[in-house]
Amino acid sequence: MAVGGFPLMINKLLSWFSYSFKTFILRKELPYLFGIVITDKCNLNCFYCESKNSGRYHFSFEQAKDTINSAYQRGHRSLYFTGGEPMIWEDKGHTLDELIQYARKVGFLEVFIFTNGTIPLSIKQCNYIVTVDGPKSIHDQIRNNSYALVLKNVENAVTKAVFVSITFSKANFRYLDQFVKEVTGTKLFRGISFNLLTHWPEIVEEHGVSPEERKHLLDKIWELKKKGYPIVLSKAAYKGLRNNDWKRPIPQIELGTKDNIFTCCRDVGNPAICENCGYANCVEVSQILALKPSAMWQVIRMLGA
Repeated sequence: MAVGGFPLMINKLLSWFSYSFKTFILRKELPYLFGIVITDKCNLNCFYCESKNSGRYHFSFEQAKDTINSAYQRGHRSLYFTGGEPMIWEDKGHTLDELIQYARKVGFLEVFIFTNGTIPLSIKQCNYIVTVDGPKSIHDQIRNNSYALVLKNVENAVTKAVFVSITFSKANFRYLDQFVKEVTGTKLFRGISFNLLTHWPEIVEEHGVSPEERKHLLDKIWELKKKGYPIVLSKAAYKGLRNNDWKRPIPQIELGTKDNIFTCCRDVGNPAICENCGYANCVEVSQILALKPSAMWQVIRMLGA
């Protein structure tokens, strides 16, 4: 695929170099990553998700196009869709596929879909991040016995740019080794990403990992990374997550709903949530923006593979 007469990867590298120059030489705070909560409708019922089927988040087709275009005009070049379940979004016959193609036409260099994987992965020109919340037996407890269906859809995906993601909680963090080895053994995923359950303190206390469990879990994740498992985690992000000391909120990240544009994420106005953030992908972005070599190399390997 080519954009503007150049191979896509060359365009990405040129964009990153230009962004780095403007950010670190000219000291400008420029947008980098934009997310859209395209819908809150979902066909699953995960215990840790509070936004599913709430009726608060659902874009019309024209709203979504305008939001994508505005984000690009502000300078964003990387885009992701989340929900709810983005793959079931539609508006008057319009589908997510049309929005992906529109975003590419506008000029976005990377487009990601965060999905539960229960819908066929049939949209081209995007990267999929599919949630699998543990080895088969644990995932099926959390996600409505969907493990076999998810793997079938990943196997039949129209692209090889499919990553797996897990949200660690009390329900699954003890199964880290089994999960990593099991999903790696499928040979279906380009990489493994993760989040730590991020929520109101009382929810994290009930369902999440404790501060000490968090450090131990991150150490084990890093050990598995060093053993060669395809975990999407740079050394800089690992340290930032473990020490809980990266700069936040991240002004270069925005998240859009049909009513608001948030800096970083929807929890930006809730210090009790923000100070114990476990969104590893955001931490990774923060380290890229800090020009940490390990983080920059990680994203080049991830998107250039």
